[in-house]
Amino acid sequence: MLIYLLPGVGCDKRLFERLNLPGIDVVYLEWPPFPKGCTLEELAATMRPGVDATKPHVLAGVSMGGMVAQELAVLTQPEKVILISTWTSPKEWPWHVHVVKFLDFSFMIGSFTMWATWPFKRMLGQRDRPTDRLLWDMAKKQTGSKIRRGIQAVLRWKGSRWNGPVARIHGDLDRVIPLHFPADHIVKGGPHIMVLTLSEEVSHAILAEFTG
Repeated sequence: MLIYLLPGVGCDKRLFERLNLPGIDVVYLEWPPFPKGCTLEELAATMRPGVDATKPHVLAGVSMGGMVAQELAVLTQPEKVILISTWTSPKEWPWHVHVVKFLDFSFMIGSFTMWATWPFKRMLGQRDRPTDRLLWDMAKKQTGSKIRRGIQAVLRWKGSRWNGPVARIHGDLDRVIPLHFPADHIVKGGPHIMVLTLSEEVSHAILAEFTG
């Protein structure tokens, strides 16, 4: 089976470098440019050529990558979509996300504010210094403006149009996307960045969706 992995906003394929998925062909999808005012549906359409829909495949994404994976699934018709630390629609948003959208705080996200506030981003989850350096390097390469446009696209999202099979992997200590909905695999102690910090547990959950 072939699996396509989509990273979260501000990340690239290195987000998945600690996963161990023996027996599965893995393709890493990279983010295209984020034009001003872009939507998740438009990003999915741009990424569509990177998926060989003639072969059985699975789409899996982390955070914003999971949201785009659902939109991409409408176009490629995978066997399944695996959602890691993500939402299926705004109906799952906690109250503070609605506040951020209403007050339009996303305009404040930029290279300087990203740098200035990075030491306080513990809500992503506890991590060691190599993991923190990796996250920061990915964020810098993606740029503050691209992260801002990605978050704005998430806040404009109306929800998943995919009605095929879905499997959800979520951490019970995710502070960015709190676990207030059912999940197929709950990773104990899993923060938002558990794909890096608890990669063994996340790998087992992904593999279970291929063997179960």
